[in-house]
Amino acid sequence: MNRVEATLAEVGERFPLHAGASGPWRTTARGSWAGGCWAGLLWLNGHRDAARWTAKLDCWHDTDTVLQGLIFWYGRGDAGRAAKSLASRAVDGVIPWGTAFGPDTGIRADGAAGVVPLLASAGLHDLARSHVDAHLELAETWPRGRAWLMLAAADAVQWLGEEYRSRAESMAREWHAPGDTAADAIAAVAMLKLGLDASAPLARLGGAVRDGRLLGGTYDDLENQELVWGTFFYALALAIAFGEISSREF
Repeated sequence: MNRVEATLAEVGERFPLHAGASGPWRTTARGSWAGGCWAGLLWLNGHRDAARWTAKLDCWHDTDTVLQGLIFWYGRGDAGRAAKSLASRAVDGVIPWGTAFGPDTGIRADGAAGVVPLLASAGLHDLARSHVDAHLELAETWPRGRAWLMLAAADAVQWLGEEYRSRAESMAREWHAPGDTAADAIAAVAMLKLGLDASAPLARLGGAVRDGRLLGGTYDDLENQELVWGTFFYALALAIAFGEISSREF
């Protein structure tokens, strides 16, 4: 909680994205694709302003991006409204990347993040299934991309059925130290959702904490970063591991 309060004091009404080992935070007014991770971190910490930050994400409703899944599921936004928005843009059972963050590049690994539980919670199980199936066909080498796909597969087990377990557990067995703490944190959450041992990534993450900050994240060409999404997924992994929340809650 101390790091959350220190971050709030620094960023004011802007959303934190990433910071170097000596700071400061790079921020954005609307949260970008990681805004839900900041709001979710506040919810995990029981912060009094969590709902207000979630409300600030409303600007992303009806925007052309599959990352509404990541923004609204983890940010505890209006999942029903976001699901309808996503479904309205589906093409052949898949929600494309969209144009909100640049040219539409089709199907990307990070386009799976949060989409399965968001759609399934709104009753759109068939679309959730076809969307995740298309993403699990990707031959991904990017560490965070592999982590996103593992998390999507784990969510598919919980929300769509056991037929996804073999693939999800295979991805977990193949996981190794990725050189990016954010990817490790996402993978740890996926493992815990599957009921698997996540002690190896959790140990690496614990070793990367300095003065309450999870460092060791990579973003574009930046290294050893404190990443708001890495911090959120690490906090989520710990909350699940210690039985503080259900693995289906986020």
